[in-house]
Amino acid sequence: MDFYFKGQSPFYEIWYGKLNIAPDEAFWFRYTLLNGKTKEAALWAIYFGPQKIVAQKKDLELSQLELTPSRISLPLGFLSDTALEGQLPHIQWRLSYQNKNGTFDPVPSLFKRLHLTKSLVFTPLLDGVFGGELVAEDQRRSFQNVPGMIGHVWGTKQALEWVWAHCNSFDKKEVVFEGLSARVPLLKWPSPPLTSLYLKYEGKEFIFNTVIDLLKSHSSFGFTFWNFKAQSKDITLSGKVKSLPQKIAVITYTDTDDSHLYCHNSKLSDLELTVFEHKTQTHKIFKSQKMAALEWVTRQSFQGQKYL
Repeated sequence: MDFYFKGQSPFYEIWYGKLNIAPDEAFWFRYTLLNGKTKEAALWAIYFGPQKIVAQKKDLELSQLELTPSRISLPLGFLSDTALEGQLPHIQWRLSYQNKNGTFDPVPSLFKRLHLTKSLVFTPLLDGVFGGELVAEDQRRSFQNVPGMIGHVWGTKQALEWVWAHCNSFDKKEVVFEGLSARVPLLKWPSPPLTSLYLKYEGKEFIFNTVIDLLKSHSSFGFTFWNFKAQSKDITLSGKVKSLPQKIAVITYTDTDDSHLYCHNSKLSDLELTVFEHKTQTHKIFKSQKMAALEWVTRQSFQGQKYL
């Protein structure tokens, strides 16, 4: 595991992930540090159940966080290269995981070289399988080989607004998708949505993460939805992600300057991808019902129900 926090300020670093236990049942976790105007470490969790959502967060002193080359440790839990645990009053988890397929870096190398963004993001576990035990409000769930992922975000300030989606459980096997569309300050002006996409199917990877890809891709998003379209020399990829309002948990993030962001978080969304292959002139459609992640984060006032 890579860590970038060396005591610098302002700075934040986040490790997050999700897994889909079954259709209409998912789990989201987050291990965070914040060294800005507010200084804290925190452990977060959301259980998305068929009947209700259970959300928890525990704030801790930043000094209680321990980082070693292969582990993030907090008094109430840890995340390592192979396992994760957490103990919150209403949610407890003890899980192990392994990576099936690769990584995804949505940030163009040019942006990094020119330091054009104050946040960086990387997905070290793009297509993982999880097993173990989860207890949500005394309801115990044991499972093996369920699909999930782990992501990593860090920087001096969070983006202005973004939408993110991920899915590795489709109606066809071995299909993996991740996408990010973000507005960031570029030369002190808000950018249009800059969109990076990853798709794997039939053993082939298609990655849209160059500067040209970010500027050419079409993206529209808001409460409950994200529609996008991108094109390469090989394929045209379009997608629609949809969430039900009652399946969205709104949670509050604090930035390094103490400003707030509101994450409209669902792990039970529907996703439909359409791929047009230019060489064969054929269409392929991949669908996922209630097994896709969709998060819309905005600095404006939130919609829906706030949980944290």
